[in-house]
Amino acid sequence: MRFLFLLFTITISAYAAAAFISAETLDEIRQKEGVILVDVGSKEDFAKGHIPGAVHIEIGNWRKSVEKHKLIRPSEQIETAMKELGISNNSYVIIYGHNKEKESLKSSYIALAMITHGLKEVSILDGAYEEWVDDEDREISNKLPIRLMGSFKATKNPNVIVDMAYVKKRINKVPMLEARPAVFYYGTLRSQGVKRIGHIPKAMSSFWKDKFEIDGTLKSEEILKEIFIDGFKLNPKKEVVLYCTGGLEASMNWFILSQHLKFANAKIYDGSLREWANREDTPLVRYKWETYGY
Repeated sequence: MRFLFLLFTITISAYAAAAFISAETLDEIRQKEGVILVDVGSKEDFAKGHIPGAVHIEIGNWRKSVEKHKLIRPSEQIETAMKELGISNNSYVIIYGHNKEKESLKSSYIALAMITHGLKEVSILDGAYEEWVDDEDREISNKLPIRLMGSFKATKNPNVIVDMAYVKKRINKVPMLEARPAVFYYGTLRSQGVKRIGHIPKAMSSFWKDKFEIDGTLKSEEILKEIFIDGFKLNPKKEVVLYCTGGLEASMNWFILSQHLKFANAKIYDGSLREWANREDTPLVRYKWETYGY
């Protein structure tokens, strides 16, 4: 019996090592003990059809409004949300949306919240729900699952999510990547909810969606390394600060860097430009991508 338990644990861990999990792999392991599927789509989409056994959650359970921006909720609220999903500290959580752009970002932000509060095994379904239903033989459900309370205990990692003061001190000292589309980065268009235009000085433009193929699946590891390591000259062992409009877009760059490419010190400025660019005492530049020397 002990041997079988160890074998099960090793098998799950092998799958769980992948930041992005394929629909084929998910189909093999979704009914195993300890696997929790989390659907972050709209209530309407979830009701129409979801992967059997999945539980539904809203992004509002993970973020709170602070002035004109949003921040991750306090640890006790994150802990409660995870318990209500049936998550315990040894659970393996697989998150997916319904391949709508915003839902991909909800997946990475919720993964960020879970990981920074101590959950070790978290994956995102590569290609989202559409990849699951691409195979007509796979089951879908419109039934509400039975929810069992989990026993998750949060232990927050204080070294991932950073604030405005932290970012100010590191301008021109560490590389920073902006996850918005380039038109917002260069200031030719204005992001929704952002008063001032432009980007943080010395930051580089790295639109989150450029990391994915047309069908919504992640680009190869080789291409991702060409983008981040060869292109931006990032060092996987050194610090990089990520930001965007309001935290969601940057969370995908963070998830790819920290969980998939195993960058050791990727940080995310949660308030991002909805905090930074709605003030008058923070620097912004337009129309140029400045050289850097970190």
